Amino acid sequence: MKTKNIIAAVTLVLITVLSNVTIAQEEKINNNEFADYAAGISLSPFGGSVGFTHNWNPKTSFQAALGGFSGTAPISPEINGISYDIDNSTSWIGMFINHRPFADADWFRLGTGIGVGTIKNTLTVGGGTDQYQADYEGNIVGYVGVGFGGRPKKGLIYSLDMGLLSTSGAKVTPLNVSGTDESTNIESNSFFGALLPNIQLGIAWGF
Repeated sequence: MKTKNIIAAVTLVLITVLSNVTIAQEEKINNNEFADYAAGISLSPFGGSVGFTHNWNPKTSFQAALGGFSGTAPISPEINGISYDIDNSTSWIGMFINHRPFADADWFRLGTGIGVGTIKNTLTVGGGTDQYQADYEGNIVGYVGVGFGGRPKKGLIYSLDMGLLSTSGAKVTPLNVSGTDESTNIESNSFFGALLPNIQLGIAWGF
């Protein structure tokens, strides 16, 4: 619960900052030339990524991105009263469509798309040796969300995206279990469920 509250607070601050920057630079941005393309980097819970965007017109853009991560997760979820440390690796490629529905607020976007890749998680009981593997593999993942920033303009561009990834859920396999097998409890927990929240910060250059 504490982690969720922190994420919510950070997200609120980021939205406020981006909105204020957008409003303050409204006149300057409107006078910039339209950018046909943009290239940049972003960061999310699923790792860093590089992306290329083609702005079809001022309202609609297509983006392709490639990303991944390998390391120890910064959080230790508690499932059925047991805390787990997580080592994970991700690799993915995605294609997305962003639409700006309001002409007077082109800093706001609706996004959707698909991705293909893997998410592999090795869970170790905190202070113990029991281990499980919780993997998302071979899934075609659907995405829907909203975005702030990421305007189709030349020059430096900032963006914040929030949404949900729809998957088939994680497959949990016990690796080294000496006590009660918690595979079912892990698999049924929302932390490894079919819907995964995503928050992504990005910076790009439009040209």
